[in-house]
Amino acid sequence: MEYSGRSSTYLPNEDDQVTYNTSSKISQPSPSLMLARPSFGFGSDFTFQLNSISSGSVPTFKPPVFNHDPELELLQVQGSHQTNTLDSTLEHSTRNAVLVTGEAEKSSAGLFPQRAVVGSIVGQYAHGFPRITANPKLYLNVNTPFSTLICGVQGSGKSHSASVILEGCLIVDKRIGTLPKPLAGLCLHYDRGSVNYPCESAYLGLPATRAQLGLKSTSSVPVTVLVSPTCLETMRRIYKPLKGVNVMPFYLSTSNLNSSRMLTLMGFDDSVIMPLYLQRAMTILRTMGADRFNYDTFKKKMSKEPLNPAQESSYKMRIEMLDSYLTGNRAWDVSSYFKPGHLVIVDLRDPFTNSSLVIALFEILVGLFVERRMETGKVLLLDEAHKYLNSDPSSARFTESMTSLIRQQRHFGIRTIISTQEPTVVPDAILDLVSFLVLHRFSSPTWIKHLSKHISVDQDHQADSDWSRTISRLGLGEAVVVAPTALSIKSDSLACEPLATGFFLIRTRKRLTFDGGASIVAYKS
Repeated sequence: MEYSGRSSTYLPNEDDQVTYNTSSKISQPSPSLMLARPSFGFGSDFTFQLNSISSGSVPTFKPPVFNHDPELELLQVQGSHQTNTLDSTLEHSTRNAVLVTGEAEKSSAGLFPQRAVVGSIVGQYAHGFPRITANPKLYLNVNTPFSTLICGVQGSGKSHSASVILEGCLIVDKRIGTLPKPLAGLCLHYDRGSVNYPCESAYLGLPATRAQLGLKSTSSVPVTVLVSPTCLETMRRIYKPLKGVNVMPFYLSTSNLNSSRMLTLMGFDDSVIMPLYLQRAMTILRTMGADRFNYDTFKKKMSKEPLNPAQESSYKMRIEMLDSYLTGNRAWDVSSYFKPGHLVIVDLRDPFTNSSLVIALFEILVGLFVERRMETGKVLLLDEAHKYLNSDPSSARFTESMTSLIRQQRHFGIRTIISTQEPTVVPDAILDLVSFLVLHRFSSPTWIKHLSKHISVDQDHQADSDWSRTISRLGLGEAVVVAPTALSIKSDSLACEPLATGFFLIRTRKRLTFDGGASIVAYKS
């Protein structure tokens, strides 16, 4: 047997045993891939070969059958006895595409059982793809784990897009897609500024008004807001206008703590010189071991340590703040709030709690959220992420944990939404890892230069299809979506392929829930 240089072309010799096709029947690919089979960047020859197989246009002989060769069983070669077929590989890649156009979804019927409409496609800018799609819908594949960064200046539609994605993950409504198994949601919110307004994600607990949606809506999400116990009454007054939103004090049980989490709460950072009290605490935690940690025992041992007045004052201040978030009820479990179709918002705005402790509590809470066993998936929103997900020393440990979580999102079954007004402070590793970016209007050259280092988009500065020019001209609710694995239909072959180095220009859909992010103006016309 000789090969002509292409893996699909066989040149039989006299001694080769070739099985000729004496029947008109051919093996068909799986029905879900027959209409438009993805080629996933293998090129036009590969697409042509697959289309030939599906149409029945095949050579008059089959590839040789490799009898009793165990070394070929796991290779994806036509004619080998492998169980991992080419069809199943392509189907797996299709099922895990994060974004799918309406046409691509139709051609892959049955592969996206949980999908949500995020908006309409105004244009797609990629080589080989039509500028205008016949079906304007853009779906988010809620069935597969993903991570996304949403950024833009204030008032450009950033929070609206985050809420649209949350609706698609939490609400069962045929107007926005198909969701047999709603996810469990967690939103982290923190602001060092004044505490006089609710977190915008809490408005998911209210249905949209007729004026907002144009028709009646009864869809909403059960929302629980967990707040600092010392600010409980203040936060209840703030959230009181949002009928149906439940505001509760945030407590951790001492049973939720272990040596590693205690180090986090104590502000341990191995990149800086530790204060004396933290060195003593680390020694005690090491002697207690990872599995034998007891909070009361830890405090008793620390009280016997010889600390100077300054160190003792710092330690007591930290412990007193921590005690305000702990309950001695070992049966208490904050994880019980995490339920399918529910959204838990952790709003820890508190003038008496410093940012380093808030970030430590966020890290522990995310860990409990990930560990919570449930049949459905999970979605995590980092709201105003630039305020606590950055390169500051107090945020370093949490940032490292979030980076690790996004790297392993498939194993944890989690979807992560990062919403920020300042993309330049988001760590480079996270920008490199996210599945797709939703970029609302901004005109900052610094932002464009920074994002250009982390996304693979065709650069054409003289054309209207240049992504940086497009972003500066976006209207309210419009966004550039960069998603290399997004599936769309090609112009020539009608094959379903990834957008790769292209991008979408979209207009986000209307919300089913109340939009509480409107700007406050001096005069309402």
